[in-house]
Amino acid sequence: MSVATDALLFGAGLIAGALNAIAGGGTLVTFPALLAAGLPPLVANATSSLAQWPGYLASGYAMRRELAASRAVLPGLAVASLAGGVVGGVLASVVSAALFMRLVPWLILMATLLFWAAPRLARPGGGQWPRTPLLACQLMVAVYGGFFGGGMGVMMLALYALALPGGLLVAGALKNGLSVLIASGGVAAFIAAGLIDWRAGAVTVAGTVAGGVAGVALARRLPVIWLRRFVVALGLVLTLVFFLR
Repeated sequence: MSVATDALLFGAGLIAGALNAIAGGGTLVTFPALLAAGLPPLVANATSSLAQWPGYLASGYAMRRELAASRAVLPGLAVASLAGGVVGGVLASVVSAALFMRLVPWLILMATLLFWAAPRLARPGGGQWPRTPLLACQLMVAVYGGFFGGGMGVMMLALYALALPGGLLVAGALKNGLSVLIASGGVAAFIAAGLIDWRAGAVTVAGTVAGGVAGVALARRLPVIWLRRFVVALGLVLTLVFFLR
């Protein structure tokens, strides 16, 4: 790989790490960058999942104080997240590259619209869903996250806005912590299938770690409406780009 390609992947990782710490959507940056670097679609997807993992870990650790507010629901959500990540990773390892690329714009569009609609669907004053539907929804999101991951954080933020009390910062901390488990399950499946490009992944990982730590500081300072608008705009642009491809 050239120096220019390394710079592209590091920069994409930096932006993705910050996005994941703030509101999710980092895969929507690293996946196109890895494709641009010449990786096949399935390898780009697997390597992108690997690249997200340290960033999730860094930002999740940095927000451990906010994560403590969700300790009552954390064990069940953790199990659903890890199991769903493994299932999603296995599914992504066996589909064809052509089918995968046809699914990508629809998956991104679904995630973007769900994130946009979440504040409009949430009940005034919050409230908490019963355990079974909450865990079932988390499992479905985790399967999607293990399969592709683009917009996974957006989906989780939307779910927690609907299903759990608390603000966006607490939901973001829960998203970051559970994303570590989802990514772990998916990456384990990708490693077993031999789909990781370790050279490209290492460069991107360096960026996601730095971006994840920096993103936490931004998440605590930026107005929530700015974060929502940015994620929705990014999702719509990437949906259009992948439909045109």
